[in-house]
Amino acid sequence: LFRSQHPVHLLTPAAARSLLCQILSFQEESLEQCRTHSALNPFSCKMAAMDLIEVALASLAPLWVELSFLLFFTLGFLFLRADAIRRLGFGGSEPKAINKGTSFAELKQKIMKEAEAGSAAKVVATWRASQAKAPTPNNLWKHVVQAFLDSEPEALVPEILDHMRLHKRIVASKWVVTTVLDTVARSGNVEAMMKFWEVFTEEFGFTNVLAMYEVVMGGFASAGFPAKVAEFEAQLKANRLRMSPRGFSLIIKGYLKNGLVDETFEQIVAMSKSGHGVPPFALFQFFRVTGEKGRTAAMFSKVTEEPCIAVTPEALSIILEECTRMKDGKELAERVEATLRKMSAPGAVLGERAYDSLLKVYTVASDSKALTLFKELQNSGLGISEGLLVGLLARCAESKFLRMADEVVAHCRSHSGLSIAVYSALMKVYAFAGMYDKACDLYDQILANGLEPDAMMYGCLMKFAVECGRTQLSQDIADKLPKMDIQNYMSLIRAAGRDRDVERAFSIVKRLIASGIKPDMACYNCVLDVCVQAGDTNRGNELVRQMKEQGAVDVITYNTLLKGFCSKNDLQGARRLLQEMKDSGIRPNDISYNCMLNTAASSGNFHDAWQLVEQMEKDGIKPDHYTVSIMMKALKKMKGTRELGRCFALLDRSGIDPCSDEILLNTVLETCIRNREHKRLEALLANLEKASVRPSVPIYGSIIKAYGNLKRPQKCWHFWNDMTGNRGLKPNDIVIGCMLDALVCNNQVDEAVELFRSS
Repeated sequence: LFRSQHPVHLLTPAAARSLLCQILSFQEESLEQCRTHSALNPFSCKMAAMDLIEVALASLAPLWVELSFLLFFTLGFLFLRADAIRRLGFGGSEPKAINKGTSFAELKQKIMKEAEAGSAAKVVATWRASQAKAPTPNNLWKHVVQAFLDSEPEALVPEILDHMRLHKRIVASKWVVTTVLDTVARSGNVEAMMKFWEVFTEEFGFTNVLAMYEVVMGGFASAGFPAKVAEFEAQLKANRLRMSPRGFSLIIKGYLKNGLVDETFEQIVAMSKSGHGVPPFALFQFFRVTGEKGRTAAMFSKVTEEPCIAVTPEALSIILEECTRMKDGKELAERVEATLRKMSAPGAVLGERAYDSLLKVYTVASDSKALTLFKELQNSGLGISEGLLVGLLARCAESKFLRMADEVVAHCRSHSGLSIAVYSALMKVYAFAGMYDKACDLYDQILANGLEPDAMMYGCLMKFAVECGRTQLSQDIADKLPKMDIQNYMSLIRAAGRDRDVERAFSIVKRLIASGIKPDMACYNCVLDVCVQAGDTNRGNELVRQMKEQGAVDVITYNTLLKGFCSKNDLQGARRLLQEMKDSGIRPNDISYNCMLNTAASSGNFHDAWQLVEQMEKDGIKPDHYTVSIMMKALKKMKGTRELGRCFALLDRSGIDPCSDEILLNTVLETCIRNREHKRLEALLANLEKASVRPSVPIYGSIIKAYGNLKRPQKCWHFWNDMTGNRGLKPNDIVIGCMLDALVCNNQVDEAVELFRSS
């Protein structure tokens, strides 16, 4: 139409727009006609559409020359500027060789083979032989740079840059420079990384590449330079570049590698606020590192305060595992459990790892939650391994949590039965609770089940038998052992000591020598202790003479002899022996003085007792919990507040926490109760509850008695229920008496009568 009206004019943009408007107007009219006739005649619609297409083609026919010219002009431009496009990262994966004789396939194969074999020097040599002839293929850059870092780091920067300058048109691309920077950054060679950065940005002109910034920041993070990371972050923002998830991940990995907890947390928060999801590995590794730094509880609080951070179950599981290693991880474990249950559907199980850690934490704390959680685990359908059961029993031993131990054993009996490992752990529970008889009774059950104890269990059984006075059992076990070690022989010697049988002790030593084992100093001291217990000074002196000839005398030898003098109340003889000990070059220890101190205090010789305390401190030996306990017990025979004040001053001066030792705790409680030191008593009980101490049965009695004196019967019931209910301990007659007395003195007579009948 245009050509017919303007045959001598070119098609201007204005004319083209006018032409297109006419075409579109014609289109709309045709479509309207099509819609009008389609309902009446489908064939008419088709004809109208064909007419429309024919008119459009006829209208564009005169423009084919201009369109063809535009197409060929574009193709020519792309062909002539292919090198520039390749530098921008749009080129193929393989650069073309400058020399036709170069084989990239052979080069790649050789370098890849040597790189896999770990021959860094050979990789460098192969690359050097061909680098001047042709540019390095893209997929070899990482191997070549790493080889330089491993074998010739000083030659890395100059040789790589020379090669890139030589083949700049082909290899100087975003992908290549980022790969080089990334490989160097991961190695921690910050100096080389920054040399490359300067050349790439200033000489090659790569000034605004996000991947380069992220790689460099990851390198600084990996090297432990958070200040440099912050500097490049500022440059990134100045260039209006937005960090990608990969950039955040590189920085987080680098900070975690160096244990930079606070910096890692800041990056995790920044990543979340940027709209990127934090990778599960990041939180998992973060809490692993916080555990190593002892900051798990504090950082968990910070993470939960950030609503943008989604904590994963895997991250919570690593926190729970850390709780099992903490001294007091119960509080943190409770918070993590609450978070985990909020994330789970109502009634859903927590998972094996969560149950494992929570059960161990609550069992160590003697918390009744362990019982509830163990039943939940049994009903969950999850597998319960023998390793978990043995681990729980071991923690029951530490906490003396007998009720939990009974639940674990009941589960074992109802399923696969008790194995040697379970029996061994159960023996440990009874031994820690001082129930050596029950530990020895397990021996008959083991044999009845057709099991055979191992050497370690036999050794433990021998020790337990000696502790509970079943010396015959220890001998019977010894007869069954095909071969005994020196510890087994020493258990038999101690059993002879309980029976005060000196001859048997010496005969055991002869058996030991006959078996080919040479007695050591500990063994001779054990025999000497038997002589002291039996009061056989002649055999004891003869043995000491032989030990001196062999040079087998130590502080334990003298302490054993001191015990002999003290058992006869011969304090003067003990003093002479103490001086002989010093003259022989052996320095007395706290046991030496405590032995003599106990003799003086027990006989009512308080003047000598305090002299020994002064001499002990003068010799640089710090009083321990036994020293304080001995003097506190001696107060029963002392009169007046002066001695009471001296004893408490000794306790305060020693810096010992009474809650750290059961003997001292019981002694201090009794002293405070007897002397009505209510203020000190309240402070001690408050510290006791804060310290999360797991008392034994006698300590429970003293605590109940103390609260009864303070007129706080509700606390008496609290500790009574904790002992009998939560921990499953059986109170003895003394503890029952303390509870009854506390109830009666606090006007709870009916409750006392009911308790008496139920007991």
